[in-house]
Amino acid sequence: MIGTIKKNSNTNINTEQQLAWYKTFFDNSTDAVFIIQPDTWNVLDANNCASDIMNLPKSELIGSALPQFRRIFKLLNKSDSPIVLSELTLYNSDDEEIMIEVSARFINFDEQRLIQAIARDVSEQRIMTDKLLQTDKLVLLGQLSAGISHEIRNPLSAVNLNLQTLERELPKDSPEMEKVKIALQGVERISKIVEKTLSFSRTSIPEIKGLDINSQLRSTLDLLSSPLSKKKIEVDFELTDNLPQIAADTKQMQQVFINLITNSIDAIDGSGMIRIKTFIEKASREIEQDYVVTAISDTGTGISPEDLPKVFNPFFTRKAEGTGLGLPITQRIIYNHNGIIDIESVVGKGTTFYIKLPVLSEN
Repeated sequence: MIGTIKKNSNTNINTEQQLAWYKTFFDNSTDAVFIIQPDTWNVLDANNCASDIMNLPKSELIGSALPQFRRIFKLLNKSDSPIVLSELTLYNSDDEEIMIEVSARFINFDEQRLIQAIARDVSEQRIMTDKLLQTDKLVLLGQLSAGISHEIRNPLSAVNLNLQTLERELPKDSPEMEKVKIALQGVERISKIVEKTLSFSRTSIPEIKGLDINSQLRSTLDLLSSPLSKKKIEVDFELTDNLPQIAADTKQMQQVFINLITNSIDAIDGSGMIRIKTFIEKASREIEQDYVVTAISDTGTGISPEDLPKVFNPFFTRKAEGTGLGLPITQRIIYNHNGIIDIESVVGKGTTFYIKLPVLSEN
């Protein structure tokens, strides 16, 4: 009888020690951890790093409400992936804006479904990615337009000159005249594509103006027709008509779409599908304003749950010849446009990027 009591006593001690170990690991994690209760958005628990980010003692942080997690809840509800990666803007006790990158999932505890969010303060990282912006442009330019000056522009000028000569010399009613005009139109289109590609690398002050996302997406695809055709990738457009404009810099948004579509191309092995969809997301309890949303989905290899929290880290890449700059720069551009970028990914099925940009105000 005594032996039995002693055994139970040791079991209790071991359980307490185990709980103390887990609590120590939780409290001292190098990433911030928030446990959020949906509906109330109250913080049920948080660790020391979360307390530091919010500049609040844990006793004050626990029990406070963070309604910004409504959007994370909505993402988790509609996603097929158990984990979503997104970003949130929080305000600490000094009312300073903090940008955090969040990897979140649902957990079940005591018959409740809670949100477990692991977060990092990426405010300083954004300063560094600003400095990498021009570097990334040059890398992209090298990938998209290697040898363009000598291999395309010079022969194209000769073709254009000879076609213009034929146009002048042929009778206006000649059956060949229509063919020459079609060829000249083709040359002009190629010239515009070459010029767009070359101007892409030139440093310039951002020019913010009203932008039609649908038109921007179609023109960007012209630059990527070659890598798409090499892999036999089909592109399916589902563009909502008469979308309101957004306030954006045309070249920077072109860079965003090139980065994301190129990622999708690289993720597809051989042949596959890229679906590009646009629609309006209306203001609601979870969303403060109307957004124009661009969803870029692929049937590629997907991103592992281990890699998903790292994809916005500068220089992180799984590509043999990748730079690890594309997604950090994309994220920064979207943030500078007061937008949001979310990712859903399932290994073996593919990845979807959601780019949400505020509707241009009429005021």
